Amino acid sequence: MTETHLNLEDRYAAEEVGELSKPRSGKTASEEKEVQRRLKEIEKVFGEVPFVPKMLSEHPDMFLPYAEMSDRVMLKPRFMDRKSLELAAVAAGSALASEHCLAVHIRQARTDGASEGELMEAIMVGAFMASTRSQSVALRKLKEL
Repeated sequence: MTETHLNLEDRYAAEEVGELSKPRSGKTASEEKEVQRRLKEIEKVFGEVPFVPKMLSEHPDMFLPYAEMSDRVMLKPRFMDRKSLELAAVAAGSALASEHCLAVHIRQARTDGASEGELMEAIMVGAFMASTRSQSVALRKLKEL
């Protein structure tokens, strides 16, 4: 596990010895409890707390709205099954060239039953969409000028 992906037990151990603790001015006890509940939920699904929610958790005013959206979109989808959702996340991560998001979502897609073939197609869909976007912009500019 990389230092940017500490699980909650490692995080708590690090905080106990002061490695991660930072002043959390203005954080109420109820906010802290809700932040910890959300982090545990994220870790339960992904087996870790990815970097973005870990960093945002230091700022409940930003983390709690982020966690609400994450909960609705990524953790509890209404219309997509978990495997399809993770394959969509892999395609998006591929399009955005997000190495860290790809690591989280490829692992989770495999956990949710995605085959290597499905993962390859999701990666290629994202890569294709990214390349055609840049082609579209460049070709429109060429035509315009």
